[in-house]
Amino acid sequence: MSALSHTMGGDLDLSGTGSIAVVTGAQQTRQTLLRRLCTNAGAYIWQPDYGTGLPARVGAVMDEAGIRALVLAQVQAEAGVDQTQPVTVTVTSPRTGAYLLAISYTDATTGAVQELALTA
Repeated sequence: MSALSHTMGGDLDLSGTGSIAVVTGAQQTRQTLLRRLCTNAGAYIWQPDYGTGLPARVGAVMDEAGIRALVLAQVQAEAGVDQTQPVTVTVTSPRTGAYLLAISYTDATTGAVQELALTA
């Protein structure tokens, strides 16, 4: 299955020919995960458990265990993630006031292990 390509925080992506780009496979899963992680919890009326609202947590006191559990639950709820394989969520602080969220999961379409890293 394919979807319109959308980079979180931006507009729809364009193809090389100027039409709206389409995304499939591992890239589609990556985009849906980013959307899920950046969407505020409860923002979708028909899916109240969708989203973590990570951008809204920037500047707040860091609860590493809480963030890890929240992200793990959301990644495991994503259809593009192979639910039979382990998901790893790591939160580290490479320097004072900065955090790195590293997610490792197996893509359900390709079967390949994927890495997704977010910094704040």
